[in-house]
Amino acid sequence: MYELISLKLKCPLCGKSLMDDEHLVDNEPSILLNIEIAGNKGNIRLSSIYGSYNYLTDIEMPKDEIAEFSCPHCKELITSDAECLSCGANMVPFYLDMGGKVTICSRNGCKNHFVEFEDLAVALRKMYQEYGLAGK
Repeated sequence: MYELISLKLKCPLCGKSLMDDEHLVDNEPSILLNIEIAGNKGNIRLSSIYGSYNYLTDIEMPKDEIAEFSCPHCKELITSDAECLSCGANMVPFYLDMGGKVTICSRNGCKNHFVEFEDLAVALRKMYQEYGLAGK
């Protein structure tokens, strides 16, 4: 069995934490964002567990529709020019507290996402410290 890793994300625009300790998804703090999809506006709380696609939202989320995400702090749209290699929708980047970024697809139902680290050695050291993973 392996340990699940909960990632801590922040807004790539204002740098404030997107973590919501009050509302859990997968028994971990969620990632709080404003969302607009198919004309509906609301909040979404994404799972912070890497590889989980679970979320909580207060609006209807039509499958295959493209969502726009914005920061609950600065209210700015979080987007990029990068296109999803699976479906062609825009990719949405978030910064990792440990350095690097997580990028997700903006199309509801598309599971394309990836993590990039600025410095893998530093990121691994921080993960070992936070999760108590023992090196051999």
